[in-house]
Amino acid sequence: MSRAVRFAPLFGAIVLGTVLGSQDVAVEGPAVWGLLGGTALTWLWLEFRGSSWAQGLFWVVVVAGAFLRAELAFQEVQWSTEPYQGVAIQVSQIEEAGSSLRVLGDYPPMGVKVAVHLAPDEEVEIGDTVVFSGLVGTPPEAPNPGVFCYKTYLAARGAAGVCWPDQYVVRRGAGPPILARIRSYFARNIQESLSNPGLVLSLVLGDRSQLSNEQSERWRALGTGHLLAISGTHLGLLALVVGVVLSRSSLGRLGRFVVLQAILGGYVLLVGARPSTLRAFLAGLAGGWAGVRRRQASGLEIWALVGCLLLLVEPRLVRDISFQLSFGAAGGILLWGPLLRFSRVRPALRWVLSSLAVSAAAQLSIMPLVLQHFGSFPLLGTAATLIMLPFVTVLLGGGILIGLGAGALGIAPLLEMLLGVLEIIEVGLVKWAVAWQPMRIGVDVWLLWCFFIYSGWRLRQPQITRPRMTLRRLSIGALCVAVVFSLPPQWKYPLEVTALNVGQGDCLFILTPSNQTILIDGGGDSLYWQERGRNVGLERVVPYLKHRGVEKLDLVILSHPHEDHLFGLLAVLENFPVGMVLDNGQGTDSPSYEKYLTLLAEKGIHPHPVQAGDEMALEGGVRLRFLHPHRSTLEYLSHNDASVVVALDFQRSTMLFTGDLEAVGLLELLQRIGPNALKADVVKVPHHGSRSSLDPRLYEAVDPAWALICVGPNSFGHPHGEVLAHLEEQGIPWRTTSNGPVSFYSIFGFVWVRCGEGFRNGQGIN
Repeated sequence: MSRAVRFAPLFGAIVLGTVLGSQDVAVEGPAVWGLLGGTALTWLWLEFRGSSWAQGLFWVVVVAGAFLRAELAFQEVQWSTEPYQGVAIQVSQIEEAGSSLRVLGDYPPMGVKVAVHLAPDEEVEIGDTVVFSGLVGTPPEAPNPGVFCYKTYLAARGAAGVCWPDQYVVRRGAGPPILARIRSYFARNIQESLSNPGLVLSLVLGDRSQLSNEQSERWRALGTGHLLAISGTHLGLLALVVGVVLSRSSLGRLGRFVVLQAILGGYVLLVGARPSTLRAFLAGLAGGWAGVRRRQASGLEIWALVGCLLLLVEPRLVRDISFQLSFGAAGGILLWGPLLRFSRVRPALRWVLSSLAVSAAAQLSIMPLVLQHFGSFPLLGTAATLIMLPFVTVLLGGGILIGLGAGALGIAPLLEMLLGVLEIIEVGLVKWAVAWQPMRIGVDVWLLWCFFIYSGWRLRQPQITRPRMTLRRLSIGALCVAVVFSLPPQWKYPLEVTALNVGQGDCLFILTPSNQTILIDGGGDSLYWQERGRNVGLERVVPYLKHRGVEKLDLVILSHPHEDHLFGLLAVLENFPVGMVLDNGQGTDSPSYEKYLTLLAEKGIHPHPVQAGDEMALEGGVRLRFLHPHRSTLEYLSHNDASVVVALDFQRSTMLFTGDLEAVGLLELLQRIGPNALKADVVKVPHHGSRSSLDPRLYEAVDPAWALICVGPNSFGHPHGEVLAHLEEQGIPWRTTSNGPVSFYSIFGFVWVRCGEGFRNGQGIN
């Protein structure tokens, strides 16, 4: 059995190395290459000598090699800061992009694709050449999770640069390539034959541009969205139909194999050679060739081999969602498939049970990935897939026939009827759709997933392991999973504090181990940008909270009523129920503050002013200590100096949030509070790192392990160079939110930090 899956550990090692190499770890290239070369030579020498150390060293070489391959692949293109002149790209993709037309094409000097935005009414075809001049840069990233990321969107289409050109010229080409013409022919036939072609276009060509948002959302909620993406399911259905036709021909085994693979290969190219279809095609090619040679081939071995080849050729696939989900689901089916045959039941019931079990195995195999990328796991997915699959099969086959020009055979009315029935089923099923939407993926979820994978692997090899031993080990594993699930949350989950990227402002989201949610400030925009329609709360904070699965905020704290802390809260109050609101009791006559009071009154919430000495105990041992302002000095302080200062305690760790305190407020706080009360592992640097808020005695009293600066593009010079110099002089590592969110985690007194994808190599800011 070990020989049958010998590529599985190799695939795992390559995945590990590729993931590590994709993290932008700061390493010295020549040193690592030298170390890899020395290790490889040592391995070869030990292998030649037959040493037992050779096997262990081999895996080190594989992981290191994959790491370096990924390091090279994930290096970002360094675009010039000067405008490019006369750049010519041949158009390979065309997309509508709101108020512009986006074309993509290869830029040979850099070896990457570039996305160029043209006028919305520009007449351009695939195969034309666009000659443009202008700045080319890296596509912008999402400020926070839950917000559309243009960089990720273009990366999925192979583009690493984007340009809104100053000027451009379209030169007509000889016409679209043959594949583009065939694809256009298919799409045109489907659109002309069906009144609502969106679903069929998605199933046949992977084109979702005409699929309504409502229908797309229904399929996602039902957990059947994977059926809309061209994947192994589609290739399998197509192979089944073609195989039945070829079985009635006079071709021999080899001839049928060649014709089938040619048809499947052409279809893969037609739909764009996506990772999921490439995986299925290559696996089918290897398995089919083994069948022609009359040799047995392990599905897991082929699966792992294809994964190794794809990652070595293109390491960036490791971050591709379709690659992750496709490989995960296929691996789960191959792992559990031989165990889910139900040979002792009637054939009709056997098919139903087997289909349900295989679908469940596929969904459980990718459960952590689905939760990580989409924030929820549809529980109806297994049953809904079984119901939808027959419709998908007929629509796919009928759509291909219509695309080929066989619409005159009366296929279109049948598909129209099926589409109508399917829509009725969708609307009915979605009412029963239930999704598991945890706010975090904890150790219990990963342990359950590991136990699921281990159980499949263990049950596949009864011939080398006594059944009683397998049963005993699985029972112990199940008991461990049950014990972990039964632990109190503060023993399983860390306390999380995430500072969102809201530009020049503060917004901190706190998630306790017991899933209590707290928001300190909401960021905001100046009056200038408010008048021009920008709303950081609606554009950044609300999407992030929805992405995290927040349905209600238990507590909102407004440190002080300035626009860069208050304005973003208004959208939050409009979109989420709130349990309690705390502030410092100071008000202003600004429109934002008046709307703040109006929204609270509409929700029946009375804001509670907090003062120094107040405390609030939360579930799981989490405690809030309010250190400022003091009632005796509140009326004499400015809004910044009267900011709410709160310490967050949990299991011997403390995080200190200081609002926008300046010199006067800091002096009052330091004189009144003893140094031990200010000790903290993490401190939010006051007032975005302004020079007026630098008091060395604060950092001496706090003695933090980390400093957090909430800052964005601004004209105030925040964070000031003297503040940064002082932090570095004191050996305090600091992080900013200028390029993405920054999260701090704490459990059992240990504190660690994780920065957003946009933050690179420590302490840089834009």
